[in-house]
Amino acid sequence: NSSSQETHYTYVDNTEKERREALEREATRLENERKRREKEERERLEKEQQQEEEGRREELRRQLQKEKEEEEKRRKEDEQKSLQFEAELCRRRHELKNYEFGDKIKLDSFLGLEIDDVTQLRIGVFGSAGSGKSCFINTVERTVRETAKGTVPDQTKGEEGTIILQDYLPELFFHLVDTRGFFKYDSDDIVEFQNVLSGKIQPGDIIFRPKKGQLNQQVLHRCPAFGQRLHGAIIVVKAKDPRLIKGALRDYWKPFQDNLRQNGISPITVITHTDKLKGQKEMDEAREDAYKATRSSPSNTFFMWNYTKDNSARNPEIERMTFDILHYALITAERAVKQMKHRERNKREDEMMKALQSISVSGQVAPDSPDASVEVFLRFLQQEYGWSTTNIVRISNQLVKDDITSVSLLAQCWSHVQDHFPSGMSRMIQKELRKRGMLA
Repeated sequence: NSSSQETHYTYVDNTEKERREALEREATRLENERKRREKEERERLEKEQQQEEEGRREELRRQLQKEKEEEEKRRKEDEQKSLQFEAELCRRRHELKNYEFGDKIKLDSFLGLEIDDVTQLRIGVFGSAGSGKSCFINTVERTVRETAKGTVPDQTKGEEGTIILQDYLPELFFHLVDTRGFFKYDSDDIVEFQNVLSGKIQPGDIIFRPKKGQLNQQVLHRCPAFGQRLHGAIIVVKAKDPRLIKGALRDYWKPFQDNLRQNGISPITVITHTDKLKGQKEMDEAREDAYKATRSSPSNTFFMWNYTKDNSARNPEIERMTFDILHYALITAERAVKQMKHRERNKREDEMMKALQSISVSGQVAPDSPDASVEVFLRFLQQEYGWSTTNIVRISNQLVKDDITSVSLLAQCWSHVQDHFPSGMSRMIQKELRKRGMLA
């Protein structure tokens, strides 16, 4: 039919194309997915890194803050300790400036002893030339007076600087006595030492040391008062001194120590030039050598850093050392005075008893006669009534001050002086005076 139209179709196979496109799309999707995941991973890692970095920075900030707070705490603690240390130094300085006899071992320790003549404590500073004696006294002066310099001439070359006996810190109750350098193995050393110890060589006296063939022109004071003697001793030794290490000073010092012991004095040992010691072992050895040589107690042996021309800046630790040494020096001095006074009392009692026995044997003035001394009379009655020696000594001294020296004067002034006696003792004396017809 001419009106009929015929349609022809051409088949195109797109399967491969679609497959490729599908593969490309899948590849693109996978690539995009990979990139997305990589991006997310990068972002996650970056975030974690940032968080870690921030954590480290925060930890560092906290650590720095903690260190700052700890440093501030330490600074405040150190400042507080420093203030407390300075306050302690001020307190100890004040105690020394206001020191009175008996502050260390208490005045009660001296009951029954005559201590009116203890007008000062003198502590001798002994040592070899160049050991640091003068530097030590200068250091004590600077510490106590809070000055920039001491008053003792300073010999820094190991030469002898002191040839005149001199007391230092005269404004205080205790004085430090600078002496000539000992330990020169001279046979007259011990004699000189005894004269200084007993007060026969006084402040301002030249300590004369005659050379061979010269006469000894030393001027000695007779019968020095109790306060003019030495009551304590500080021995200054130099660390690393060969004589100390080899033990030579130990033998040399023995007669000096015997003299000190006879006077009841326990020496304090001060070791100077400690900068020459290296390590704890050398310090322990030096300390042992020192106290064995001087025969001091180990607890009375001290290391000391002296102020010198090369070490002149104020050092609180030096001041602490100084106060420690002076504290124990005063304790030993007070104990020495106590022993000296006990010996004086015992000697006086022995002499009195011998005198009473001599009177009874020789027929001299009877101890209960009007012409007998008051003390002899009281000692005589003591044998019967057992009175305290302390009371007898105290009352006898008081009566002597009132110019009542004999039994007759005691009877004449009885109404005025009977209050000097304890009530029981007063009644017995009054009875004895009446028995002898001296009181109505």
